[in-house]
Amino acid sequence: MWNTLTSRKFALWALLALLLPLILSALLPSELTVSAQQWAALELERPAYFALASRLATPYLVKTPFFAAVSLILFLSTCACTVQRVLAGVRGKNSDFSREQSFSFARDLSLPLAMAGSRDRIAALLAGSRWRQECQGSGEKLVMTGEKGRSGFWGSIVFHVGLLGCFLAGPATYLTAVHGELVLTEGVPLSLREGVAAGRAGTAEFPEATVSVHDLRGVYFKGRFKSDFGGVLKVQDAKGGGDLPFEVNRPVEYQGLQFSLHQFGYAPRLVLQPAAGAPLDLYLNLRHPKEGDQFVLGEGVRALVLFFPDFIREGGKIGSRSEEPVNPVTMVRLYRGEQEIGKGLFKPGESAQLGGFRVSVPEYRRWVNLVVTRDAGVPFALFGFVVCVAGLLVRFLSNERLVEFELQRQGEGSLLRVRGYSRYYPAFLEKEVDALAEQLSKDGVP
Repeated sequence: MWNTLTSRKFALWALLALLLPLILSALLPSELTVSAQQWAALELERPAYFALASRLATPYLVKTPFFAAVSLILFLSTCACTVQRVLAGVRGKNSDFSREQSFSFARDLSLPLAMAGSRDRIAALLAGSRWRQECQGSGEKLVMTGEKGRSGFWGSIVFHVGLLGCFLAGPATYLTAVHGELVLTEGVPLSLREGVAAGRAGTAEFPEATVSVHDLRGVYFKGRFKSDFGGVLKVQDAKGGGDLPFEVNRPVEYQGLQFSLHQFGYAPRLVLQPAAGAPLDLYLNLRHPKEGDQFVLGEGVRALVLFFPDFIREGGKIGSRSEEPVNPVTMVRLYRGEQEIGKGLFKPGESAQLGGFRVSVPEYRRWVNLVVTRDAGVPFALFGFVVCVAGLLVRFLSNERLVEFELQRQGEGSLLRVRGYSRYYPAFLEKEVDALAEQLSKDGVP
């Protein structure tokens, strides 16, 4: 089992099993890459393709048991390899560096110094540049070596530790992820458990609390272009309550849950009083400002509602001059089956008789859609990314390399061959070997 986990071939196959599905999943549409209308149309027009995309597109693939299992396997394999490398490094048996797998360069020099003098000169040169040195041989021939970049090995260990964090993010996300959407109308309190439309997680995973929003704002540049949106989320629980201001790209957190602003709109209050019976009083969260939203009201009656923030009428056409609520008007059309039974335009506070109903729009409010998430895998992924970058930086700045000086007696002087070995950055190595040779050549003739 240990040999399997430490096998590079096994790790490569596991990595391929992770990356290949991810690459293919990026070709499939998802709710994050297409609009809500396109996603709904895909479900109706191409149900088989929609079923494939809704299960294997990237946002859904990363939440599957398969993705979590492969990530866990990669975590175990990387962990085993890291332990093996650390033990080898502590024992001084690091197998990463070898002359056979390295770039190498050589320079030949003639030194007027005798063997002993040349050896002392090379030793001083290596000590001045902080090379770890060894000397072997004596008499007619000796070999001196200098080694640098030992911390590069530990940089690779740090990089592997970062990979462990990244691979652990998959299982952590699968086991702990919570995702849902919370639609709140301004000033209308709602139970958090009942209000969140959850995805894979059940509502029991949410704390018992009552939530509402107030002081919602929507700012449009030149009245048309979305500029700034935000508000305050009020939370009431057994410990009390509190206000949590939020805005675009500034989510808030509550008991490990993150609330991010996703959608924003208007909610006119529609009151229908039938000839007999109790009135129907609803805040309608409108999501389609151009096409209008339809609502089933019961007894075969449905309503088509449009909201015009800045109402204008030009001839027989109506519309909105801007998105700012300067002159708010709500249009209500009532249908019984496919037959229209009434239509009217209502400013806040106005009412009219439509198709046997007394219809009024007393006011309007704003609504927001907050994405509610909790994912323990995100800290692991962030930790892994930062540590990986740090490890790569150390690896780059402290590349493992070896320089070898081979001395032979040549009359009264010495014949010297300088060799350099490095697995990475051969241009830097050649420059370094040339610099060493140039310093030594001041004692002799190249």
